[in-house]
Amino acid sequence: MMEPLNSCSLGAMGSLLRKLDELLCTEERAKGLIGDLRIISTKMKKLSEVHSPPHTVKYWMNDARELSFDMEVCVDLFVHASQPEDVPAKVAWILAWIKEILGFEARVKEVNERCERYNLVNRYVLLSNPAKILVSRHLRTQYEEPDPVGMEEPTNKILEWLMPKGHGEEDLKLKVVSVLGDEGAGKSTLVKRIWRLSEGKFDCQAFVRTAKKPDTRMILRSILSQVRPKQPLKVCKVPKLVSDLREHLQDKRYFIVIDGLWDVSVWHIIKRAFPAGNQRIITTTAVENVAHVCCSYDSNSIVNVKCLGTDQAKNLFIDRAFGSEKGCPPQFNDFTDEITRKCGGFPLAIICTARLVASQPETEQEQQLDYVTKFLPNNLSTHSSSMEILNQVLKLCYSSLPHCLKTCLLYLSVYPENYLLLKEDLVKQWIAEDFICTPEGKDIVDVAGSYFDELLSLGLIQRIDIVNSYRKGLLCYTVHPVVFDFITCKSMEDNFITIIDYSQSTVVLSEKVRRLSLHFGSATYATTPESVELSQVRSLSFFGLLGCMPSIAEFKLVQVMMLHICSDVVDTRFSLSEICNLLQLRYLQVRCNVTVELPIKMQCLKHLETLEINAGVEYVPLDIVCLSRLLHIHLGKKSSPNPAFSLVDWNWLPCSSISLRSFELLHPICMFSRLPLRFRQLHKLRRMEIVVRQLSDDIDVLAELPVLKHLSLYVRTPPNLAIIFSRGMFPALEYFKFACGVLSLDFQKGTLPNLRWLKLVFNAHKREQYGIPVGISHLLSLQKVVAGIGLAPGAGESDRIAAGSAFKDAIRQHQCHRSFEVVVERVDQVDEDRNQQEGSSNERGQVPLWKLPPIPTPPQLPVFTESKIEDEVARFVAHSRADMMDDMWPMREETSNNFPSWIIQ
Repeated sequence: MMEPLNSCSLGAMGSLLRKLDELLCTEERAKGLIGDLRIISTKMKKLSEVHSPPHTVKYWMNDARELSFDMEVCVDLFVHASQPEDVPAKVAWILAWIKEILGFEARVKEVNERCERYNLVNRYVLLSNPAKILVSRHLRTQYEEPDPVGMEEPTNKILEWLMPKGHGEEDLKLKVVSVLGDEGAGKSTLVKRIWRLSEGKFDCQAFVRTAKKPDTRMILRSILSQVRPKQPLKVCKVPKLVSDLREHLQDKRYFIVIDGLWDVSVWHIIKRAFPAGNQRIITTTAVENVAHVCCSYDSNSIVNVKCLGTDQAKNLFIDRAFGSEKGCPPQFNDFTDEITRKCGGFPLAIICTARLVASQPETEQEQQLDYVTKFLPNNLSTHSSSMEILNQVLKLCYSSLPHCLKTCLLYLSVYPENYLLLKEDLVKQWIAEDFICTPEGKDIVDVAGSYFDELLSLGLIQRIDIVNSYRKGLLCYTVHPVVFDFITCKSMEDNFITIIDYSQSTVVLSEKVRRLSLHFGSATYATTPESVELSQVRSLSFFGLLGCMPSIAEFKLVQVMMLHICSDVVDTRFSLSEICNLLQLRYLQVRCNVTVELPIKMQCLKHLETLEINAGVEYVPLDIVCLSRLLHIHLGKKSSPNPAFSLVDWNWLPCSSISLRSFELLHPICMFSRLPLRFRQLHKLRRMEIVVRQLSDDIDVLAELPVLKHLSLYVRTPPNLAIIFSRGMFPALEYFKFACGVLSLDFQKGTLPNLRWLKLVFNAHKREQYGIPVGISHLLSLQKVVAGIGLAPGAGESDRIAAGSAFKDAIRQHQCHRSFEVVVERVDQVDEDRNQQEGSSNERGQVPLWKLPPIPTPPQLPVFTESKIEDEVARFVAHSRADMMDDMWPMREETSNNFPSWIIQ
C-alpha cells in the first residue's frame, strides 16, 4: 500500500527520499546513501506493524525517525538559503552542501547495521500476529450517531426534575443535578439526549464541555456566547464574565449543562454566575466528591450512570457490528458473548470494537472477531478499571489502523482537550502536513475527508451537534477525553507532537521538537521553554493570550501554523509581517479577537496553500491572488469594524487562481461590484462566501461550478427583477445562504437538485408587499429552511410578524414541508442600498465601503481594464500556465540543469 510522505511511524522518510531523488538524481556519490535510506524505510514499515513492540524496537524506530528529520532539515536549509550571485560561487556552494548531506553516511550505516545486529525484523515481524487485519478501505461517506442504549430510566428521572411542577418557593430555587459515572459509561450521551428533548422549553440554554485542565475563562465565555448569541463578546476577565452572566440570566428560565467536571474549584467559580430562580443545571463527572459538591450534598440530586447489563451490552454490540435488522449470524454468538464480557459493559468500549468489526467485509468478519477476542486479556472485565478496559480497546483500534489513519488520529492531540473541531480544518491541515495517501485519479480533499469519516465511524471522533446554531451550520466534533489521553501519550512517546500545557509544573521534552503545540489557555505568564529549538519546528499550534505568543520569526522551517489567540487589550494589533521569512509555510490559520496586520506583500510565500484569517484585518495585500499554490482563502470576521480594502472591479484572476477550492472574503474586508466573470473558471471551488453590491442574471457566473457545495452570498442592493434559478443550476450545492434587504428569488423546476439547507436573510418593511421566494416547492432535497428577518427603517415588530407569516405560507407549498425543519428567527437589520443613492450609509453611519478609495495596485502587477478582460481570457485559453506566468510576471533566474527549479526559489 502507498505510504504518506510524513507519518507518526515513519517520520519524514518519504518526504526526504522524494527530495533527495530530485536533488541528487545525477550525483553518483549519493546513490549509496539513498539506497541505504530506502533499506531503512522498508525496515521501518515492517517494524511499525508489530503490536506492542519491545523497547529495542521502539528505540531503533525513534532513531530512524530522528535521522529522517535531521536530514530533511539539512535539505530544506539548502533549498531556501540565500545563494551567491555569480556562477562559480554558486557551484561551490552546491558542492559544499552535497558534502554536508553525504556527511550523514556514517549515521545512516550505523542505524542500518544496528537493526541487522539485533535481527529486529526477523525476530519481531515474523512473530507478530499474522491474523491482524487492517481497517477496511471501504471508507464511509456519512455517519449518523445511533440512539443511546439503556438510558430510558435516567432520562425519565432527569426530565421529571427538569420541568417545574409549580411556582412555589422550592420550584424556584436554583436546582442542580449531578450525573455520576465512570469514564466511557455514557454520561455525555445521556445529557446530550436531555438537551435535545428540552430544546425550546427555556428562555436560554447552554452546553459546555470542560477538561481535566480547565480554562475557567473559556468556560464562562462559551456559556455567555450561547445564552446571549446575538451580542458580541467583549474582552473581559473572569469576574466581569461572572457579572455579565448573572445580569443576563436574572429573571430568566435557563438550562445549563456542564459536561465533564473534574475539580470542585471550577464549580465554585462558575456557580456564582447563576442567579437563583426558575433555573436548571446539569453537571457530569466521574469524581464522586465533585458530584456531591455540585448538588450541595443532596444525594437525591445525583443520577448514577452504570455500565450496561449483559443483554444490553450484547444487543448494543450486535446492533453496531451487524445492524439491528440483520442481527448477529449464529456462528458469531460465542465471539460476541466473549467480547462484550471483556468490554465490561462500557458503551464506548463496546461501540469501538463493534465498529472495528463492522468495517470489515462480511467474508473477513469471523477472522476479525477472533482477533479481537484474542487481543483483549481474559481477565479484563473482572480485574480491570474502566480506564484499563478503555485503553486496551483503544490499543486494539489503533493497532488495526493503517499508517495514514494512525497519523491523522494522533494529530488531533495538537488541540486542547474537548476543543470543538471542524472537519474542514482538519482536512486542510492533514493535507498540508503530507499525511494523505492519494491513489491515482482520486482527489486529495475527498481522500482526506474519507479518513475523517472512518475515524468518526470508529467512534474515535465524536460529533457535537448541540452547538450547530453557533457555528453557521457547520458540524462540530470533539475527541472523547479517554481517546484524547491515549493519543496525547502516544504522540509524546513517538516524538510526533510535543505538547506543552500551562498547568504542567515540569515538562519532559525530547531532544528535538518537530511539531509543537502550546496549550496556554488564559494563563498570563505562560512561556515556551528556552530549551526548545524553535528553528527546526515544522508545525506550530498555539492556544493562549497574545502576550504569551513566541516570536514568529524564530520558526524558520515551519510549514503549518495554527494560532488561536485572545487578548485582554481591546485596541491592539497582531502583526504577521514576519511570515514573509517563513518560505516553507503551507498553512496559516489565525483566529483572534484583535486586528491582524498582514505584510504588505506576500508573493514570496510560494508554497502557501491555505490562508485563513478569522479576525479583523488592517490591510490585505493584493498579490495574494498571485500565489500559485493557494487553494483556500478566508479573510475577515463579520463583527470586524475596520474595512481593509474595496474591490469594485475584479474581473480578472491570475491563471494560478483557478485551483482555488474555498474562497471567503467577508465584509468589510471586501465587496465586489458584481460577480467577476473569471469565477466561471473556478471548477475546483467547493466553498464560497462573498459580498456583492449588485446581483441579477450574473448569478450564471457561479451556476455551473461542478463541485460548489457551500455558498453564502450577501447582496447590498435589492434587485429590480427576480433572480432566476433555472433547471440544472448549482448541481452540487448543499448549503445556500442568501442575504439581501428584499428577497426576489425564483426557484424553477430542476434547479439546485442537492440543496439540503437553505438560509434566507432579509428585512421586513413597513406596509410593503414582502418579496417571498417563488418556487421553493421545486427544491426537492431540502432538509432545513431558516429565515432570518430584520427590520428596515420605519418598520415595526408587526411587520416582522407579517413577513414571517408570509414566509411560512410559502414554505407550506412544499409537498414535504412537514418532513424538514423550518426556523424563523429575528436578526439585525440587513444593510440595503437603494438605487445606489449618494450619501447612503450603513447603520453605524460609515461611508459605504464601495466609496472608499481602493488601495493602489503594486507596480509589478498588471491592471486589467474592462476592455482588456476578453483579451486576457483568450490568452489564458491559448497559452499554457507557464507561458501565462511569463507574460504576467518576470520569471526567476534560471537554475542549473543538474538541479530542479524549486531548489532556488
